Amino acid sequence: MSIRPLCLALLFVAGPVAAELQPLQEDEMQQVSGQAGLSIAANLNFAANPAQTRCPGGCGTRVAIRPGNSAGVIVLDNIRGMFSFDGVTIDMEKLNSGFDGDGAAFNSGVMRVGLSNVRFGDFRFTLGGSNSETGTPTAGFQQTNLLTFRANGEARLHGNVYIMGLP
Repeated sequence: MSIRPLCLALLFVAGPVAAELQPLQEDEMQQVSGQAGLSIAANLNFAANPAQTRCPGGCGTRVAIRPGNSAGVIVLDNIRGMFSFDGVTIDMEKLNSGFDGDGAAFNSGVMRVGLSNVRFGDFRFTLGGSNSETGTPTAGFQQTNLLTFRANGEARLHGNVYIMGLP
């Protein structure tokens, strides 16, 4: 079957269908239920690249941050393995109560991030300082590794992280 007759058939069927947005009255809005915010799930796999020779067996992903006009770079280096999470929620709310009275004093907007069902599969990274964003071993390349993290398993996190200083 040719694509042209299929397209014509779809146009013929879709032609009479029309949809438009219409405003709802307040009493109609009272009947609508839903949930605000955003929910995210992800499964990330970072593989080592054998061409990157500064790490034994090849290096994983590198994230470099140069703060301001600094000569140095903060790096998350050799990121590899599997990291997945289900049910990350991101929501905005006004923090104006709780926290032993500090919420009322704060009385401002915050971003609430909730995380649960985190899984790691031979997930690792190295935190360090470097003089280069790329990490390509050249003359003058220097990197000081401060911390290497490795996790394999599952973690269940309950609760919220509040990011403050938002309008």
